[in-house]
Amino acid sequence: MSAPSRFRHLLVILADFLAIFVSYALAFLFRFDFTLDPFYQNLLLRSFPIFAAAQMAAFLWFNLYRGIWRYSSFSDLVHITKAVALGSFVATTLVVFVHHGNFPRSVPIMASILLYLGICGVRFSLRMLKMLLKEFSSGAGGAEKSALIIGAGDLGENLLRQMLKEEDAPYDVVGFIDDDAAKWQMRIHGVPVLGGRSILPDILKRQQIDEVIIAISARRGDIVRWVNETLHDAASEAELRIAPSLEEMLENPGNGVALRKVRPADLLNRSVVKFDAPQIASFLAGKRVLVTGAGGTIGAELCRQVLRYGPAKLILLENHATSLFYREMELGPKAANTAVIPVLGDARDQALIDRIFAQHAPQIILHAAAHKHQPQLETNIQEGIQNNILATFYMAKAARQYGAECFLLISTDKAVNPTSVMGATKRVAEMVVTGLAVESPKTRFMAVRFGNVLGSSGSVLRIFQEQIAKGGPITITHPDMTRFFMTVEEAVQLILHAATMAKGGELFILKMGRAVKILDMAKNLILLHGLTPDKDIRIQFTGLRPGEKLDEELMEDPSSLQKSEHDDIMVLKKEDVPAEWMQSRILDFELLARGKDNAASIRKLMETVPTFKPSAHNMPEISAPHAALYKGAVPPASLPALEQPTTFHA
Repeated sequence: MSAPSRFRHLLVILADFLAIFVSYALAFLFRFDFTLDPFYQNLLLRSFPIFAAAQMAAFLWFNLYRGIWRYSSFSDLVHITKAVALGSFVATTLVVFVHHGNFPRSVPIMASILLYLGICGVRFSLRMLKMLLKEFSSGAGGAEKSALIIGAGDLGENLLRQMLKEEDAPYDVVGFIDDDAAKWQMRIHGVPVLGGRSILPDILKRQQIDEVIIAISARRGDIVRWVNETLHDAASEAELRIAPSLEEMLENPGNGVALRKVRPADLLNRSVVKFDAPQIASFLAGKRVLVTGAGGTIGAELCRQVLRYGPAKLILLENHATSLFYREMELGPKAANTAVIPVLGDARDQALIDRIFAQHAPQIILHAAAHKHQPQLETNIQEGIQNNILATFYMAKAARQYGAECFLLISTDKAVNPTSVMGATKRVAEMVVTGLAVESPKTRFMAVRFGNVLGSSGSVLRIFQEQIAKGGPITITHPDMTRFFMTVEEAVQLILHAATMAKGGELFILKMGRAVKILDMAKNLILLHGLTPDKDIRIQFTGLRPGEKLDEELMEDPSSLQKSEHDDIMVLKKEDVPAEWMQSRILDFELLARGKDNAASIRKLMETVPTFKPSAHNMPEISAPHAALYKGAVPPASLPALEQPTTFHA
């Protein structure tokens, strides 16, 4: 403890001792109307050491000297109450035992009440003085920002309390806005709740508001969008800020108020995802984990979150050298007892896969490697088959052959009733995984299906932000297009949680909330930049691209859904995919991937995925002879890799 701290500590003890003496002396004076005869004067002096010793011992017992005065709170009042009550009880017992009937019984009661008031006064006077000084300095200097808080719940109260405590929080909070009518005209720490959201435009007209702070933790997308639009319509110069959630405050306790600007993820109307960290930790700790596609958005976040749980090895498989380099540089310094092993290569390379499994024996495989851009695969069908179907099969087959514990496929909502090659190939990948699960008692195979990840590379959000930075226009394929979105952090949390629940063969579906209209997202992004849609930034509609749908789906048949132990994770009834049937399809896809006949590839995808409806330019001649399936493909006899047929049996 430093010298100034020891000095302050001693002052507190002396102040408490003085409060004990004053309260005890006043109790005697009140009892005898401020006239003490020599007997009671002597009794006061002889009994005071007992009272003082008992009270000081109780104060030490309840750690009253470990707190910081200016952070005194309700919990401190509880400790003071317990300490005074215990000390008074012990002191009264001892004094009465020593002095018997000669001691006035009302004195300990009055002394305890006075002491409680004195101790609380000492503790909270500094806090009040600090607040008065802050108000005086702000009134003189005028440096504080006028702020309005949206949300008078726990987060709003916590935020205001932080502002009142922080010495350098330059805010003058004029009031709260909350839609709960029961809170209207009430006060929180002296600050009024002015009314519901409907009064915001009037407040902006009547008062100079520098910042509007949203203090709502869950499902705040609607209120963020509404406040954003209201500020724009009112031509207000107030800055829109977001208060950190209670979870963020707990994770970063040293950040204080730590208000931040609105992020695109705040526009989503999603609740906070809950996950069982101990359950995930027991699943990953000390394990050897392989993440494919580690350089991508989802793969990278998988690596970050897996690393937190202390795996023995984290193997990063990525075919893009620069992405792999940066991922290794990011994760290396964070790996305390984990060996981070970068592997440059392609998930389609069977020889490389065998080397990885033989050398590192991964126990958990998180397969995120895939081609995800729909328009590209519409004209590169064979590439989609190789990367999305065959790579999944080769990796999953190796997992079963080497006895891995778990294989998890990252899938997409575009696999539901697909209209694109990308969606169809991912649907086949799901079938491969569920098919392998049938004859694999040791390795648990599963797939997790979800929608778009907000802000991933090549995502609509990134494109919009780049277009706004260039001055527009923002290009949207259709004004009615909707998509499901979630942040990559919450998607990965749910993926890992799903992996802990799987028994084998499940197709998990993450609840994505309400679909977001792309046009509304574009308009709100423009507003967040302080610009006006169709005035500062033009919105241009370009028409649907090949393979694109207006709306995405998460399941073919809602009746096949089952609940899981997690509210945000659903599971489809297990599919019956015969191994022999899928074996023949894999052989066909291997041949087609080496060929150049797009029509034959599309026909095979349609045959494998009956719900696949190709885009017009990829629609093959259905009446073409089946023999055309292998048109342009390398004859099977010349394929050394296929001399021994690919099967589902070890």
